[in-house]
Amino acid sequence: MYVAAAGVELALGIVLLPAWLIAAVTTGLQPGRRTAGRMRRMSRIALVLVCVALLLTAARLVVYGLLALHGWVFVGDRRLFTTFVMLLPAVIATTVWTVPWLASAARVRLPDPDAPVPLEEQSRARSPRHVVPPRLAAFGGLGCFAQMFLPPDRSFWISLGAYGLITAAVAGLLVRRADARLQRLLTGREIPRRRALAVRLGTAVVVLGTVVGLVNYGIAGSRLPHTFSMMKGEADWGGGVAGPHHDMAGGHHMTGGADEVSVDTLRGPTSGTPDRRFSLTAQAKKVKLASGKTVDAWTYNGQVPGPPLRVTEGDLVEIKLRNELPGMTPVTIHWHGVDVPNGEDGVAGATQDAVLPGQSFTYRFRVEESGTRWYHSHQAASEQVDRGLFGALIIEPKTQPRPVDKDVSVLAHDWQTDKGTVPAIGALDELERRRAEPGEKVRIRLTNTSGSTREFAIDGVPYKVTALDGTDVYKPTALKGKKLVLGGGNRMDVEFTMPDGPVRVTYGSAPDAGIVYSPDGKGKLKADLSGPEFDPYSYGSPKRTELGPDSDFDRDYKLVFDEWLGFYNGSFGLKQTINGKVFPDTPMLMIKEGDLARTTFINRGNEDHPMHLHGHHMLVLSKNGKRASGSPIWQDTVLVRPGEEVQVAFKADNPGIWMDHCHNFWHSKLGMVMHLAYDNVTTPYEIGGPVGNKPE
Repeated sequence: MYVAAAGVELALGIVLLPAWLIAAVTTGLQPGRRTAGRMRRMSRIALVLVCVALLLTAARLVVYGLLALHGWVFVGDRRLFTTFVMLLPAVIATTVWTVPWLASAARVRLPDPDAPVPLEEQSRARSPRHVVPPRLAAFGGLGCFAQMFLPPDRSFWISLGAYGLITAAVAGLLVRRADARLQRLLTGREIPRRRALAVRLGTAVVVLGTVVGLVNYGIAGSRLPHTFSMMKGEADWGGGVAGPHHDMAGGHHMTGGADEVSVDTLRGPTSGTPDRRFSLTAQAKKVKLASGKTVDAWTYNGQVPGPPLRVTEGDLVEIKLRNELPGMTPVTIHWHGVDVPNGEDGVAGATQDAVLPGQSFTYRFRVEESGTRWYHSHQAASEQVDRGLFGALIIEPKTQPRPVDKDVSVLAHDWQTDKGTVPAIGALDELERRRAEPGEKVRIRLTNTSGSTREFAIDGVPYKVTALDGTDVYKPTALKGKKLVLGGGNRMDVEFTMPDGPVRVTYGSAPDAGIVYSPDGKGKLKADLSGPEFDPYSYGSPKRTELGPDSDFDRDYKLVFDEWLGFYNGSFGLKQTINGKVFPDTPMLMIKEGDLARTTFINRGNEDHPMHLHGHHMLVLSKNGKRASGSPIWQDTVLVRPGEEVQVAFKADNPGIWMDHCHNFWHSKLGMVMHLAYDNVTTPYEIGGPVGNKPE
């Protein structure tokens, strides 16, 4: 309901400006009619238009009430001031003064419709109390656009005062102008035509010059520095509101008295023979999908997705990355969902410099967990992951895993091909049929490599969801006909026993593709994505965890996600904000090792935000105030949909400077990036510079 209400609210806001502007212009024309009959007709037209604008305003207030059902934050500073301060007083004045006057003028009986309008009637019609309220309401209609261009201020009273003073000033100017016109009517003095034209022309030049100046100022002021520290941001010590500004590039930072630690020292073991050793080479290559469509891909080892990496819990793993991409395209590898030491996290500009063509970088870490993970570039990821720099990472448990006969990684991706955007499972953009014998155990590891939320379905067999983001579900139960929803970066393990008939795995964005298993390898089964959504919050059985909703938290963060029209890094667009800010001015979440932290994610925008915290796993506590009642949900990426409030908790047990960002990389590119910083950790790396670090 939230998305629909927010869409209606936006549409009404856009319509209100022209509705009130037309009503104001018509009301202003009413006094200028030369005959009584024309004046009465114009009064009727103006009355209808004003009433339409009033009804649209009332409808918007009703929609606000629907949005408020999700919580006050969804209508608060984003909508409150622009509507209730800029628009509502003018609407009330229009209802009290303008509407009765227009209604009276529309009903008057005319002995001679062609008779001139008496001066007394003209002066009453030009009264500021009659003509100004609709004009002020038209100005208030700009509030819909103001609420998108102007982020909320953290102070209620500053916002109230600013909007109130601006509205009062505009009201004063409108009253003064209307009163001057009335006085000219009463005295018979008119402004010479040339002077009036000069005033209008001068006003237009001033307005146009102001607009051009503001645009140029916005473009120049929004450009990010060529080089700056990842630690440039606002410190938040746990109260949920950004605190004092600091810039660790200059060595000024907050500490808890501990000695400084550089991310360069937070690395994996430097000695010992690796249990598993891999080599990944970033290369440009034209790749054909199953249908023959061609992708100008960037690949690891010449294939898309990159080669699957399989290791075992407890292994010492070594991966050598070499860059052979064209030009000056640097690259990294981030191990999504793996709580590696900070220096191995692969974030350009925070934990390392991106690897330039012709160079290499070696990652070494011991895996202390198991489950479905994946790897991808964290350098200009909105482009590099889209073009193919990703692959599956499977960590087998040290203890005996659940035996399966088929273990399949399904990496759903949207490719940019010579025929346009093509959704596929890996490189499969057509239906593929595979053999599976009845009674065989099958595990499907679903991974959403896209930034947008995606849907999947398993048809033809009951199945269990056995893991979320690689963490096992406790006592899963059988499901059938559900729609499986994954945010960007999320994973979900599904297991089933092969029946006598066909089973289909479907990626919702490519319903004509997918995988069909059958005993003879020729099975047919229609995709069905019409089922209800799977609810992970009530699935499985609860069990004790080391922290929970009633834990004693040392940090308590509140993060509100939104979008605002404006300039960012020299371009105009829909900025993706956290607490009204975009990177690098987003909140810096400061923490000490050993702290327990609780974070409340609130999405009052119109797009999904899969929030990914590097280096930690978050326990999902509740959604929209309702506690999770099923198996504990431990995730590295938590999907927060429009109108939702999701609360998570985690333990600060992995020192470093960790990205915490929306895993829709296009949102990261537009500013939805922040960091979790341990109070004694510093980084020598910078964004930009000669390497061109872009840690989106």
